[in-house]
Amino acid sequence: MASNELIIDDDYCRAMGSYFTKQGEELDQLIVDYISILQDVKNKGITSGDVSNALSSYINYVKKLNKKIGSISTSTKTQIENFLSRVDAEDQYLF
Repeated sequence: MASNELIIDDDYCRAMGSYFTKQGEELDQLIVDYISILQDVKNKGITSGDVSNALSSYINYVKKLNKKIGSISTSTKTQIENFLSRVDAEDQYLF
């Protein structure tokens, strides 16, 4: 039989917010490392020609991801806190 209770585990929600923030920071670092590797390939391995030009273009697009994922994951943590605050505020009227 289905229950009609809604139980929100605040600690779990906050833990997931911290998890997403940490993962975002790690992904940002991976992107920085990836850009560095691509730059090394461009500077030391593929220094001229069409492939070099295409690689330069690709590197420019990858640079647009730099420090973006961390900010998204941080805003997710903020949204979780806002959600929990709103639930707590609305919960006052139910009990």
